Amino acid sequence: MNAVPSPGLPPRSRSELIERFFELQPRMRRWMTRVMPADLHLEMGAVTMQQMHALHTIQRRGAMTMGELAECLDAASLSSATQMADRLVRLGLVERMSDPADRRLVRVALSSRGAEIFQRREAAWREAVARALEGLSDEECATLVRLLERAAGIPATEDAGPLRATPAR
Repeated sequence: MNAVPSPGLPPRSRSELIERFFELQPRMRRWMTRVMPADLHLEMGAVTMQQMHALHTIQRRGAMTMGELAECLDAASLSSATQMADRLVRLGLVERMSDPADRRLVRVALSSRGAEIFQRREAAWREAVARALEGLSDEECATLVRLLERAAGIPATEDAGPLRATPAR
C-alpha cells in the first residue's frame, strides 16, 4: 500500500486520493455528530444510518407498503424491509396503517414523534453542512456537488436543481 501524504501535501497517485477519501468520511461523520444538539443525538442514538435512510424515504414519499420500502432501500428482501419497519415501530418513529383502498395492504408512515425527530435532525444536519461549506465559494460548492453526483452515478443535467426522491407510484 502506498504511504499517505501529510494533509496539505498533494497526493502522488489515484490510490492515495482514494485513501484520503476514506480517511475523510469518518472525520466528516464525527464532525457532523459533534454539531448535532446533544438531546437530538441521544434520541437518534438507537437509529442506524439504514433506518435513517428509511425514515427519509418515508418522509419524502409518504406512507408506503413494505414492498415499496424494500424497493426504495434496495433491500435484500421484503423480509428485511419488514424487519426494519418493525424496529422503527418499536422505536416509535413509524406507525403501521391499513390501506383504505385495499385492506390487505399495510403501509408505514412517520409517526408524529418520527416526523418531529426527523425534522429536527434534518435542520441540524443542514446547519452542519452549511457550516462545513462556509469556506467554499458558491462555485466551489456547485463543483463539489457535481463531482459527488458524478461519483454516485447520477446523470448530469443542464439545470441540476435539488435532488428529489422518486414520486410514489
